[in-house]
Amino acid sequence: MTLSPCTGDPDPAAVVAVARTWNARAARYDRYYRSYAEAGRDAWRVLYRDAVRALLGPEPLRVLDVGTGTGFAAVLLAELGHQVTGMDASAQMLERARAEAMRRGVTVEWCHGDAHDVPIADYDLVTCRYVLWTLPAPGAALSAWARALRPSGAVLVADGRWHTARQLLRSPRLIPGAVRDYLAMGHTLPYWRGITATQMAALLRSAGFGAPRPFEHLLPGRVRRDSRDFFVVGAQREG
Repeated sequence: MTLSPCTGDPDPAAVVAVARTWNARAARYDRYYRSYAEAGRDAWRVLYRDAVRALLGPEPLRVLDVGTGTGFAAVLLAELGHQVTGMDASAQMLERARAEAMRRGVTVEWCHGDAHDVPIADYDLVTCRYVLWTLPAPGAALSAWARALRPSGAVLVADGRWHTARQLLRSPRLIPGAVRDYLAMGHTLPYWRGITATQMAALLRSAGFGAPRPFEHLLPGRVRRDSRDFFVVGAQREG
């Protein structure tokens, strides 16, 4: 049987290409998040606070933030009192994440590594924000995250569809950069246009998680990325 790119092992060359692309984009992302409105950060902090409590209760948790980028979610979760490890395949992103944690006065452990091969450490929660669409084998990544969780641990995923023709036409200045970036990653991302909540639910089931619980209603519309399929869902590990 031939495994699909969603569930089989990732192509090592694709993983390297993706990391190289995000290394090249790290400075641009850092500029974006340094200028991110504090009201937006506050809204995401409230979402994480309430979603995590609904999934796992009010106690501080051991959290792995996969594809942490410049540390946006990892720092917010640390501000909420959780013990957070931020992981990314891009060393350039992690440099900026460390600086962000220092600016915000929080402690986060940083880990350089591939999202398909996370440390097995009995985490309570694995989070990812706008990450799964960037992975060559997102189903395999979710299965790895399930193994990294304690029994009854959970994932919390934010994502959507980002690169439809409608969205590119609405942002014509972004087209040359987007084309260059995605050609650099090759035709190896099964969800390069983005991912829907329905597709996400199927991936979660295949990886051993229960039915997803939606939380995007906790985030004001003005803070969301431009996606007709934006979602934030959490799901408990089964078994």
